[in-house]
Amino acid sequence: MFVFPVLASAAPNAKVSVSKGYASMVFTDLRDVAKLSYTLVYDSTRGQKGLEGGMKFKSRTSRTSRKQILGTCSSGKCVFHKGVKNVQLDVTFTLRSGKTVTVSKNI
Repeated sequence: MFVFPVLASAAPNAKVSVSKGYASMVFTDLRDVAKLSYTLVYDSTRGQKGLEGGMKFKSRTSRTSRKQILGTCSSGKCVFHKGVKNVQLDVTFTLRSGKTVTVSKNI
């Protein structure tokens, strides 16, 4: 008798890149994820800045992304932060089982 190995699902992961005043975040391997929360902190010419966010998943998905302005917006006008560097993304994935997985990325 041959027994097929059971492969564990891939651990959730995150990637971040910065271009032209925006941070692009990609979250992958989300099949077992119920929700995620993130903080993004970075240095700019005006000091350290940051933001936080999150999302819940009603149905199973494998990938999602989020694009975030690195600046401020008011009355339809946006001002981008200058000199963005030392970007750190911290993501906490809450699995459907209730366990949590935390991933940190720096660029």
